[in-house]
Amino acid sequence: MNFKNLLADLQNGNAAKAFEAARALSKRARSPVKKVIAVLNEAENICNREAAAHALAWTFGRRNQEPLEALLATFDKLEESSAVRAQALEGFNLQSPSKRNRLWSRVEAAVVRGLEDESPEVRFWACYAAGMLPVKVALPKLCELAQNDSAVCLGWWRVSEEAADAIEGMHGRDTPPRVPMSRQIETESA
Repeated sequence: MNFKNLLADLQNGNAAKAFEAARALSKRARSPVKKVIAVLNEAENICNREAAAHALAWTFGRRNQEPLEALLATFDKLEESSAVRAQALEGFNLQSPSKRNRLWSRVEAAVVRGLEDESPEVRFWACYAAGMLPVKVALPKLCELAQNDSAVCLGWWRVSEEAADAIEGMHGRDTPPRVPMSRQIETESA
């Protein structure tokens, strides 16, 4: 499929088409980053903006910082849906900026703010990003979440468990494999 059709699906397709287009665009050697950023900023539907953030998260090999800057700007939009902001947090890890990157302090600050967010989905993905990057200044808040945050991130597991995994990961320790809560419920009721 050509760029024009992929961008149309990313901008206006249903969730399945939008994410399929996002995956295809992110695998291309010359992904149209500026056009994907436009979709992220302008698409009407949440699923299309989330798919655009996904495409940017997986866009590698760029010397410029456009994908990461766009993800940071999206995370900073408090009026944006939690699903899109959570995808931006996951994207921080996938873009994997080093501590010497000029955007590192913004990434670090965004992750720490994400740990305080009212949305369990945003807190979950902030824990993930904190553990994977690693954002060591987040350790005190991660410890608090590991002890006290029993909220579940739909399709995954408790925020407290992701926070505990992030802490273990920062210390170079393996974590147990987790089963998403929906599968746990299915298994228990069978």
